[in-house]
Amino acid sequence: MDRDSASIVAVIDDDDDVGDVLGGLLETMGYQVETYRSGMDFLSDAQMDRLACLIVDQNMPRMTGLEMIERLSDRGLNIPSLLITGIHDAEVERKAASLGVMTVLEKPMSHHELLRFISVTVG
Repeated sequence: MDRDSASIVAVIDDDDDVGDVLGGLLETMGYQVETYRSGMDFLSDAQMDRLACLIVDQNMPRMTGLEMIERLSDRGLNIPSLLITGIHDAEVERKAASLGVMTVLEKPMSHHELLRFISVTVG
């Protein structure tokens, strides 16, 4: 996968409002965004070679954000990722770090921190 040509920010969140707000914010900042409502949808539909980074909710039905990232890792895909969680959990942070997640943000998150992550990974 050619990470240099990847340009899309993928937002994976089961909450329609959160996905729409994050997607809208990033689009107004000039980024290309694709939203997915579950890890399963993302894994089956996303064009991985076009993704610059991921914004992933941890607490989703059927598959957590970390489980989804772990499946990507098992496929040999290491896409820069930011994990969003509603509750601070040291075990989640430890697991995220072991999977190479770059940032873990607790809801409600700072848009400044989110945009900093995006600017570093997308440019």
